[in-house]
Amino acid sequence: MTKERKQEFTRRITQANRSGLVLIKFEILFAYFDDICQAYEEKNEQEMKKGVRHADAVLKSFQETLDFQYEMSAQLFSLYDFHRRQLAKVLIQNSVKELEQSRSMLQKTYEAFVEAAKQDQSGPLMRNAQQVYAGYTYGKHDLNESYDTGSSRGFLA
Repeated sequence: MTKERKQEFTRRITQANRSGLVLIKFEILFAYFDDICQAYEEKNEQEMKKGVRHADAVLKSFQETLDFQYEMSAQLFSLYDFHRRQLAKVLIQNSVKELEQSRSMLQKTYEAFVEAAKQDQSGPLMRNAQQVYAGYTYGKHDLNESYDTGSSRGFLA
């Protein structure tokens, strides 16, 4: 994953609510899937292992944050566990066929979370993060973003 992509995800995380954070984690997972496929095409086994490790960490974080008070959590846990095993097969079989199947299944789960996120009107989880304003100015190739630096974000003595 490129440095710019990581910065974009980081910025979005600071502004996200709970549902938005889940969607961002899915997008990060899909970015790692892309990295794995690219490394496979380039026959770069080291980068492929690295991508699988990162993708597995995202799936593991999904499992760890499930609230088992809800019946759906057990089903989601099994789903994420299945996809973690599929990632292991990618390394063992040195094939991305399983990864493509996982992506299509997880895409449907992502779309369900997108619909659920539309109903979430809660505020951002990070309360002391910089505010990002986009659209005040335009760069040569894209939109410039401004950050609010007027507020105090640290400890006061």
